[in-house]
Amino acid sequence: MRRIGAVAAPVLLVLVLSAGCTADSAASLSRIEQRIRGLLEISTFEHLYREVVFFGEERSLLFLRTMDRRVLFSINIRVRAGVDLRDGFELRGDPVRPERLFVRLPSARILLVDADERSIEQYFVREQGGTIRWLELTDHLESVKETVRHDAIERGILLRADQNAERVVRNMLELAGFTDVQISRGTSPPESSLDLPWAEPTPVESPPGAAR
Repeated sequence: MRRIGAVAAPVLLVLVLSAGCTADSAASLSRIEQRIRGLLEISTFEHLYREVVFFGEERSLLFLRTMDRRVLFSINIRVRAGVDLRDGFELRGDPVRPERLFVRLPSARILLVDADERSIEQYFVREQGGTIRWLELTDHLESVKETVRHDAIERGILLRADQNAERVVRNMLELAGFTDVQISRGTSPPESSLDLPWAEPTPVESPPGAAR
């Protein structure tokens, strides 16, 4: 296995925010939320692998080989990670400080593992007893793709995608006038509104005689 590239591919957001969005406008905040949701998948990060794959099948009858099919080839496999807002997204303003905004983003996940047939470079083929067809290789490639997927995760592709998504959303909202953007992560939105940082927890009284 040989990884040949890692590419950050954030979604272009130049036209996401139109002129006139201000931090003190609830309507503008609603429009921003709709546009962020409209992106669905944001700030992807990709790893590109060049994998060498071997497939072989042999059959014999009475010690005579009736089938000997083998192929050795290389293929590009692309692993893409990113944030899918359908997994849970929440946007809340601060009624006390209009320039502050609270955002909850879902955690990044693998969005795509794709083997590019057009990138195949064949090194060796033997087709005694039958032709090797692409459909026969798909099951074998699935196991190769799963190995590549785990390798990409171990190399930190999800962490990079999380960082990219947070940077893109933060920059977007700061361009809209929110100078204090608080971002938290999670796999799903909370059942209620985000906890406000100025809400002090209610003190719990210790029972009589309890150690302090």
